[in-house]
Amino acid sequence: MSIFLSISSYKDPLLSNTLQSAYKNAHQKNNIVFAVVDQNEEKLDLEQFDFIDQIRYFFLEAKFARGCAWARSLAQSLYMGEDYFFQVDSHTIFEDGWDQYFIKFYKDISKKFHRPVISNYPRNFEVIDLENESYNKYQQDDKSTHVMVIDKEHIFKDGYFSMKKGIPSGDNNIKKGFLIAGGCIFSAGSIINEVPYDPFLYFDGEEDSLAWRLFTNGYNIFHTPDTPLYHYYVNPSNSIKRPFHWDQTENVDRPTNWHDLKQIGRQRLDMIVEGYINSPYGIGNIRTFEDYAVFSGLNIPKKEVLDPNNVFTFEKLNSTKWTANSEKFSIL
Repeated sequence: MSIFLSISSYKDPLLSNTLQSAYKNAHQKNNIVFAVVDQNEEKLDLEQFDFIDQIRYFFLEAKFARGCAWARSLAQSLYMGEDYFFQVDSHTIFEDGWDQYFIKFYKDISKKFHRPVISNYPRNFEVIDLENESYNKYQQDDKSTHVMVIDKEHIFKDGYFSMKKGIPSGDNNIKKGFLIAGGCIFSAGSIINEVPYDPFLYFDGEEDSLAWRLFTNGYNIFHTPDTPLYHYYVNPSNSIKRPFHWDQTENVDRPTNWHDLKQIGRQRLDMIVEGYINSPYGIGNIRTFEDYAVFSGLNIPKKEVLDPNNVFTFEKLNSTKWTANSEKFSIL
């Protein structure tokens, strides 16, 4: 079963390590297709990879980059009918058998639900020796399921956009969730055609919009235990630094100012919620925002928190068995 592994990168020194780690730790190596959008000053040396024939590579000079969502949309344009879609960040390392992990959980959940999407916040890692691919992985003994909630201090931080965070659930059961982590999204390849990434967003609202669009298009989001990924989160003690598109020092010799892109993206998010954007980038017609409010406790159009215990601590969903409200469906 082929996996379309989508990776967009902005001047990321860990990109090569991410590709090597994904290939090295896949059990079915020949089934991985790498879709790479590399926004940088120089092209990546593809000859370093033994799996060069499995890489679809798009290079773009960094000064022409237009943000995270746009780059991820470009990566999706390299899709050619693979069975599964998997999106990660360009600073990710993989555990042994990651491919079988996601396929197994996807198949198990599919027995009960239409259109499952697996999305988790990976654990953290630090670089010991980048060249020799030596890392310090944090929380390795934590095999529990981590869930996603809204950060109470940043609810509706800018319009409809809210900050999110991951918290431990206390057990290792599958959890049905209401939020998406852009650095770990696994689903059927058909998701690219049905709910494609919105290239007109910048960064703020990327995950918010996708979660609403997936839910209203009949997709179901799940969090699974012991995620076999580690993410290089930003920390002042990081030994390897990477620039951000919105760094002021990066905003030189560009045809487009990142401030303008951010403003356009926020306006776009407003238009999505208010119903001015049509399919495939708008809200779906299988479920409604009202359904999302009942499920999550978050009324998006009115910017209201209806169930703070669920929105901020996942209390209701954490106590609900993921199979309890399964969608029975016929194969006929």
